[in-house]
Amino acid sequence: MKKRNGSVIIVTLLCCFILSCICLGCIELVKTNNDIVSTKEKSMKIEYEVKGGINLGCSKVAEEVNNLIGNNIEENNLECKFKDHFLGNNKINIIRSIESMGNDKLKIRVVNNDIYLDDDYIKLDIESKKEDSNFKKIARCSVKINIKSIEENEKRVFKYNYKEI
Repeated sequence: MKKRNGSVIIVTLLCCFILSCICLGCIELVKTNNDIVSTKEKSMKIEYEVKGGINLGCSKVAEEVNNLIGNNIEENNLECKFKDHFLGNNKINIIRSIESMGNDKLKIRVVNNDIYLDDDYIKLDIESKKEDSNFKKIARCSVKINIKSIEENEKRVFKYNYKEI
């Protein structure tokens, strides 16, 4: 009989080693793919929450406008009431009420704490910011209020110039 000196065992061990390396590589690819999908999902979730913050701020502005119209429905000169309410002494309270819509993780603020008059519109910029461990998302949107409108059911609050920073 011929002596083989363990060559069968060596070849078998070599094949097992190669298969183990291939399996470990496949497992690592699956893990990496799961990490990428998880990161994308977290990013999308934060993006939706930031957009929701912008919508909360805009809804607060619309609520202020509707309250002002409801309280002064018989008033002839609503334009002056809008200017007094949004640009007068009540300006700081409006800014605080918008900023109070956020929570610990979602910050909503009026940019530069400024509400201003421009071309028969009262304008302000709302910024929404969300931070979560490795992610940070900021979005800014401008809001304008039409103070010249005389139609009762006409839309007065408009969002424009949305951008993610």
